[in-house]
Amino acid sequence: MNTISGASEISKRRRAATWFGYAACAWSLLFSLAHFYWGIEAATTGVLTVPGGNIHLENGPATGSGVILAWVVTVGILCILGGLIALFRIRGERMSHGMQRSATAVGVVTMTAYVVYCFTINGFAWIIAPGTLCVFGAAISLSLIQPWGRFIPRWLLLLLAWLGGVIMIVHELYGGILQGMAVSGMIGWQQEHLMIGAPATQAPLTVQQFINQNLIWGSWFLLGGILFCALAWLARHSLDER
Repeated sequence: MNTISGASEISKRRRAATWFGYAACAWSLLFSLAHFYWGIEAATTGVLTVPGGNIHLENGPATGSGVILAWVVTVGILCILGGLIALFRIRGERMSHGMQRSATAVGVVTMTAYVVYCFTINGFAWIIAPGTLCVFGAAISLSLIQPWGRFIPRWLLLLLAWLGGVIMIVHELYGGILQGMAVSGMIGWQQEHLMIGAPATQAPLTVQQFINQNLIWGSWFLLGGILFCALAWLARHSLDER
């Protein structure tokens, strides 16, 4: 009886992990498409279409070789990521342990280098960078629920899922609290901009803008954070027993 009950509990956890995995993947892909679309707008019109009002880039449309380089690097990163996923799906079982670890290292090093590059270059590169990171997040969520994911160290996948989820939750709570303090007059807007890393020239928010922004973006970031944290928790307890 205990065996049957235990098997049923494991089955439920697996189904829940699968649901959260696909939900986190969908969240990531939707957000990645939004960022790539904003990247196209930034390079063509200089106006980003976002919920709650458009954002006009200070210097107009992004142009020059830096924009082309950012797109080339981004496409290259996505091709490498797609190639690694295909490699694990098609040849994962026939790869040696060393090759599996090497392929994983290529993915980690590539994404780390990309993040460093985007932070260093900043500007236009950082408009589309979150889109690439979201695609990476989608790959992580799928690898935690798909059979090919077992060829990647489980601890690494769980660590990345936890980090992504916690960062999104902390990002929203931290930013939302500081904005609320600024709106209520507890701190100045310049101090708020400094503490969240926003440009000093960014206009203060009205109470209505603060409410709208946190209802839209706050809810979205919290949803993503909860999905990835829940996935990491469920995968930790269920997929080891697959």
